[in-house]
Amino acid sequence: MKELTIAQLCRSLPESVVPATAADIAIGHVRDDSRLVERGDLFVAVRGAAADGSEHIAEAVARGAAAVVVEEGSATTVNSADAADAVPLIRVPDARIALAEIAAASFGFPARRLQIVGITGTVGKTSVLAMLSRILTEAGISAGSIGSLGITYGDASAATRNTTPGALQVQEALSGMAGAGVRIAAMEVTSHALAQERVRGVMCDLGIFTNLTMLEHLEYHGSFREYAAAKLRFLDLLKPQAPLCYAAGDRVVRQAARRHGGPRVSCGGGGAWVGVRRDSLSLNGTRITLNVRRALPRLDGSTLPSCTVPLKLQTLGRPNTMNATLAAAAGLIAGASPEVVQRALARIPAPRRRLEVIHRRGPIVIDDTVGHPDSITGVFEMAERIPHRQLRVVFCIRGRRGEEINMRDAEALAIWARRVHIDRLAITSAVDTADERNDVSAGERRAFLDVLQGASVPHTHHPRLDDAIATVVQDAVEDDLIFLLGAQGMDAGASIIERALSS
Repeated sequence: MKELTIAQLCRSLPESVVPATAADIAIGHVRDDSRLVERGDLFVAVRGAAADGSEHIAEAVARGAAAVVVEEGSATTVNSADAADAVPLIRVPDARIALAEIAAASFGFPARRLQIVGITGTVGKTSVLAMLSRILTEAGISAGSIGSLGITYGDASAATRNTTPGALQVQEALSGMAGAGVRIAAMEVTSHALAQERVRGVMCDLGIFTNLTMLEHLEYHGSFREYAAAKLRFLDLLKPQAPLCYAAGDRVVRQAARRHGGPRVSCGGGGAWVGVRRDSLSLNGTRITLNVRRALPRLDGSTLPSCTVPLKLQTLGRPNTMNATLAAAAGLIAGASPEVVQRALARIPAPRRRLEVIHRRGPIVIDDTVGHPDSITGVFEMAERIPHRQLRVVFCIRGRRGEEINMRDAEALAIWARRVHIDRLAITSAVDTADERNDVSAGERRAFLDVLQGASVPHTHHPRLDDAIATVVQDAVEDDLIFLLGAQGMDAGASIIERALSS
């Protein structure tokens, strides 16, 4: 982090009110957590969903803050008002925007020294990022990544609490990448990050939009309209001529992509720019052929002529095929050759809990982190294609996501129960494995179970995940197909079923 004066840090904040006495104060670090403040730091009091940073101004000052950025209209306590007499207060219309701008300035605007690939969508971001990172590495392109699996570049790595970290951690990571000679930084961009200005000013040279699904994160955004509005702000991060790779089969994303003035690289079936044909499927993986129908623009200014690219994937299912197609298209645009894309994707194991085959001898067990109706459909499409004797399912209700999403998930499950016979269906609230951020409320449980009851779908409910798995595993034999389905509460399902099958 560069040592700059307050005037230099606030240069990109024309609406800020900087006291004359503060302009020349040199700042050590920029902080948005009062507990981390040290002498000479600048504290930005961000108003969060659960707490107002202005309530911690006094603590920041006591720790040695040289100045404080505060949002106009923020609640201030008597203590923070007294603190304002001790250090200069810089007033801004929006503290989140101010934090993003100041963070970028404090690290020397590192995004300008990198080629940025942004990846957004309801699901698939992490899988696409992992696949693209492998392609870039195989191509010898120095790359870094920021996402739910952490921050990585070269030999450096760091954990992230959120899929897209806060503005300070984003800028620090980009600065580290630029300093290490990284050429391409690829990052997941969530709706929360877009709504909270975490990636403001990080302009993308290439964008990837996986999908946009209803009912996601209603607990935060309140409605699909607000969720979609937040997601579509991703398009504002694309440079005017940045290629945008998107799933052509997603109607909402397809319509949204029209807003972008740069190359729109549709991926999928029909007449997509990068078409995909599924050639074969087995438990060992999927063979597909990509058809690049016309020349692709590349980040170095050249073009890749139209071509066909046969791919052998270790992954299963339509969602994984789409993720691989998007990653392949992005990899080609970034500079990888078709041969490199083939080699890289063939070596990537199935992502954890994304139609992952975790047991092959005896009963076949497939684990998937379904979270919405479309992903449930993707799983049961697989059930239709995999020969089996009986189909047995453990389904974990989604905790802390609201009743609406659980009703819709149950409706999708009921529809597929009529189409694909489920011999044994165990529903669980996973009270033994879900943490406090994912525990299932009584309302969520009722919402899910009432739909199954109303649709006359035979099932049992088990509060504990281990009991649900024990019920499904009991007397299972070779050629039975078992699905472990559910979001975070099901994360321990693989280890539990392995113990059950080996006992």
